[in-house]
Amino acid sequence: MRTCIRSLFSIAAAFAVAATASAFPKHKFEIVDGKFQLDGKPFVILAGEIHPSRVPKEYWRQRIQMAKAMGLNTISVYQFWNMHEPEKGHFDFSGNEDVTQFLRICEEEGMFAILRPGPYVCAEWEFGGYPYWLLNEKGLVVRSKEAQFMTFSKRYLKEMAKRTVDLQVTHGGNILMVQVENEYGSYSNDKVYMAEIRDALKEDGYDVPLYVAEGSSQLASAWIPGTVAGVNGGGWPDTVKTANKYTPGGPYIVPEFYPGWLDHWGGAKSITDGGVRSFTDLIKNNVSVSLYMFHGGTNFGFTNGANWGGGFEPDITSYDYDAPLDEAGRPRKKYYGFRDAITKVTGITPPPLPATIPIVTIPRFTLNHSGTLFHNLPKPVVSETTKTMESLGQAYGFVLYRTHVKGQKQVTLDIRDLRDFGVIMLDGKVITTLDRRRKQQTTVIDIPASGAQLDILVENSGRINYGSKIPDNFKGITDHVELGGVTLKGWEIYSLPMKDVSHLNLVNETNDGPAFYQGTFNLSTLGDAFLDLRGWTKGVIWVNGHNLGRYWWIGPQQTLYVPGVWLKTGQNTVTVFEEVKTNSPTIEGLAEPILTDLKREKVDTKRPRVKLAKVSSLTDAELAISGDLAKGDAAQRFKFPTRTGRYLCIETDSTFENETYSALSEVDLIAPDGFLIDRAKWRVAFVDSEETAQEDGAAENLLDGDLETIWHSVWSSEHKGNPHQIIIDLGANTTAAGVRLTPRQGDRPAKTKAFRVYLY
Repeated sequence: MRTCIRSLFSIAAAFAVAATASAFPKHKFEIVDGKFQLDGKPFVILAGEIHPSRVPKEYWRQRIQMAKAMGLNTISVYQFWNMHEPEKGHFDFSGNEDVTQFLRICEEEGMFAILRPGPYVCAEWEFGGYPYWLLNEKGLVVRSKEAQFMTFSKRYLKEMAKRTVDLQVTHGGNILMVQVENEYGSYSNDKVYMAEIRDALKEDGYDVPLYVAEGSSQLASAWIPGTVAGVNGGGWPDTVKTANKYTPGGPYIVPEFYPGWLDHWGGAKSITDGGVRSFTDLIKNNVSVSLYMFHGGTNFGFTNGANWGGGFEPDITSYDYDAPLDEAGRPRKKYYGFRDAITKVTGITPPPLPATIPIVTIPRFTLNHSGTLFHNLPKPVVSETTKTMESLGQAYGFVLYRTHVKGQKQVTLDIRDLRDFGVIMLDGKVITTLDRRRKQQTTVIDIPASGAQLDILVENSGRINYGSKIPDNFKGITDHVELGGVTLKGWEIYSLPMKDVSHLNLVNETNDGPAFYQGTFNLSTLGDAFLDLRGWTKGVIWVNGHNLGRYWWIGPQQTLYVPGVWLKTGQNTVTVFEEVKTNSPTIEGLAEPILTDLKREKVDTKRPRVKLAKVSSLTDAELAISGDLAKGDAAQRFKFPTRTGRYLCIETDSTFENETYSALSEVDLIAPDGFLIDRAKWRVAFVDSEETAQEDGAAENLLDGDLETIWHSVWSSEHKGNPHQIIIDLGANTTAAGVRLTPRQGDRPAKTKAFRVYLY
C-alpha cells in the first residue's frame, strides 16, 4: 500500500528553519524495507545536479538557493579527477575545486548532497574526468582493473575521501549517498573492476548507501551487490520494473532524469519540454529523482568533452543543457513547471526565489592590438617525427608542427591521425583547414618550386568522454605526416597550452592567419554578460585573464557567457586567439545568449584531381560487375573475374524505396585469395554528389571502417537523381576478384539496391 505522499516530504518543511539558523541538524539516513528513510520516516530524494567546476564559486550559493526554491531537497555533485590532480601527484582542492566548501554551502542552505566522485564521470567533460597524464603511463588501461590504473584511481579516491567522508550524514554531515563509477554498463561488463571501485570507497570510509547509475538496458552490466540499482532516464513504472531485477522491493531512484540535453558544435541546439509530467509520475509513486542537469553551467577554458557517434562530436562551450536554470542562473519556464509539480505533490510551498545576477550590455568595442601566432611562439622541441600533445607534457590547447617541404604541384598532404582541428599553412599563409568531425586528414596543396615552410596548427577540441573510444584519446598529430606518399621528417614542434596570455607580443602587424587580438571596454555597473563572437571564425577568448572557452562560427553557440564576478568597474581587457581569420576584430556584449544559431557549413574536400571525362565514359570493358544488394544490414560479397586497375568506381543506380538519393556504409575489394585488400592507401578521387550540409555524408566514410558512418548523396538541397558515382584511387594498380558492399545500417532511407562496379 502506498505511503501517504505528504508524510514522505514532511521533513522538507524543516529545511527553511535549518537554513535560517545556519545550522544543519544531525540526521539518520538508511534503507528500511526497500525504502529510503530519513530520521525514521520515509523520504523521497528530490535532487538537482550542479557541478562546482562549471560555476564560479562566488555563484555557488545562489545556484543552490535556486534549487531549494524550486522545491528540491538535495544537490547531486560530480567531481572531476582532472581538476583535482591536473598533473601526476599534484592535488588541488582549492578555489573552484574546493568540494568541501561546496558541500558546506549546501549544508548551510539546508540541502542534502549526493557525491559522485568517479573516477570516471562522463558529464560531457574532457576525457570523462580523467587527467591527461594517464595516457603517458605505459601499459595503463583506463576504466579497467589494470594495476596502474587502479593504483592511481584509488589514490585519487582516497584524497577525495579525506575531504568528504566526515560530511556524510553518518558523521553529522549532509551526504546521503555515494555513486560507484558511472554508467559502466555502456562501456563494459567487468564486475571485478566495479567491485574493486566499490570496495575502495568502503575502505576509504564511505558508509552511506552506495549506488550505481545506468540506463535500463545496460544496468545488468553495471550493477554489483551492495549497491542500489539506479535507473537513468527512467519513467514510471518502468524504473521500478527494472530496479526490481537487481534490488527487489527497492529502493527506487532515477539518478539522472533529463530535463534537457547536451549540444555539439555543428548540431542543432537541444530544446525540450523538460518532462515535468513524467517527473511528477515518478515522485507521486515514491521514486527518488535527480534532475541532470538542474543547472548546467559552462565548460570554461578547455574543459569540454566530446562524444563519438560514428564520428568525432566535440561539445560546445556552453553547458546550458536547456536545464531548468539557464547558464546565467536564471529560471526558465520549465523551472516553474517543476516547482509547481513538487508543490502539488508534497503539499509544501518552497521558499521564495533568491535574486538573480544582473545582466549588463557592453557597447561594441574594437580589439585594436594584434600579433601573429608566429611572433608569440615558445622555444620548439626538435624531433625527427611528430609528437603527441601528451608526450610534450601538455594537457590542453594547441600544438604547432613545422617543417620545410620541396616544391611540388597538386601533391597530397596526409595527416595521420589529426586530432582534432588543423590549420594548414605554407610560408605563413593559411591554405585550408582540416576537421576531424568531417574525417578530414588529407588535402591537396601546391608548393612553390623554391619550397616552403609548412606549418600545421592543431587544436585539441576536447577528449572523448563517452563510449568505447575513451582509451584512445591522444591529441595533436598522433601518427605521422605524408606528402605525396613520403613520410615527412625533421620537425620543430611548439607546445601552446595557452595557460597565460598576459605577456603577448602585440605589434599590430597585418594578420592573415592565426593571431592574438586584444582590446578593452569600460564598465560602471557590474553584472553577467554574453560576448557576441559573430564575425570571428574559430578560437578562444579571455576576459581579464579568465578563459571563457571556445567559439566557432558554425554554431549553434554564437555568444560566450561572462560571469560578472570576473569583470570589474573601469577597464576590462579582452584577449582573443583566432585560429583562422576575422572579418572585423570587434565584439559587443549582449543581454541574452545566442545558442540556437546553427550555420550551414560548406565542405571543401580538397581531393586530388582526376580526369573526370572518364566518369561519364566508363564502358562495359571496364565494368567488373553489376547487380542488386539484398535487403538487410549485412556486408554482401560479389565475385567477378580477376582483373587489375588503379581506380575503383562505385555507381549506385537505385534504392529499395526508389528515392532520388543513395547511401552506402562501406566498400571493400576482395583479393583472388578471398581476403580483403588493405585500404590504407585508398583515397576518394571524385564523387558526383555527397550530403555535407545537414549531415556528414562524405564519400570518405566508405573507407573508415565504421558501419554507422555513411556516404550519402545530396538530399537537403536541389539535387539530381540516381545514378551516383564515387571514384576511389587505390594508390597503385590492384588485382581483385570481387567487391564487398556494406549497406546503410538499420531501417533508414536511401539504402542502395542496384549498383555497378568498375575497376580500370
